Amino acid sequence: MRFDPFAAIIVVTEFIILLTFHEWGHAKSAHMLGDSTAKDEGRLTFNPAAHIDPIGTILLPLLAQLFGGMFFGWAKPVPVDPRNLRNPKRDMMIIAAAGPIMNIICTFVILLGIKLLKETIGFPDRSSAMQKQIWLFLRQSAQISIILVAFNMIPLFPLDGFSVVYGLLPWKQAQAFGKLRPYGMMILLSLLFLPDMLGIPSRYNPIRVIIGIIYSNLYNLLATLVGLR
Repeated sequence: MRFDPFAAIIVVTEFIILLTFHEWGHAKSAHMLGDSTAKDEGRLTFNPAAHIDPIGTILLPLLAQLFGGMFFGWAKPVPVDPRNLRNPKRDMMIIAAAGPIMNIICTFVILLGIKLLKETIGFPDRSSAMQKQIWLFLRQSAQISIILVAFNMIPLFPLDGFSVVYGLLPWKQAQAFGKLRPYGMMILLSLLFLPDMLGIPSRYNPIRVIIGIIYSNLYNLLATLVGLR
């Protein structure tokens, strides 16, 4: 992997912007459902500074881009008080799903922008070097946005997929599923990094396989909807 600080900074910047929309989706949906905790703490904003975790949002992603390894990061969790929700089980599912939904919307808008640029000024074939860089920035942003969707929908705590599955399950099954909550982070980290440590090829890593399947199908679907396929 080529050491390229400028390219690494660009990727992390894209990651921060897309995480900001993701976290805003959580905060906005919580506020709409009756909980103003995130709004009161200044999280209902598109200001990236409100959502950045110095280690998870900047340091680890930057190191991964500079020196190789799995790109892994997070933002500050959006605070939600279930006591303010009328139907906590259902509403927490909606709040969790709102983040990935925002990234799907972001991807659709970015791909639509690429389609319009392609139709109007011939991106990227008939464009200048600067315009080609803009096109690469947009395409890479769309890809990162879909990866955020795919990763966050894995049904392990603290990812959004855990709350979505919990909310969809009948009460008895949800209670049994909820017992996995204390072990979610340990299971997630093990699945992410243990195969690499053991020398297992990436194609056999279950987390990467799941992310890859969701990513390819969802990205191709959105690209088809805007006419890029």
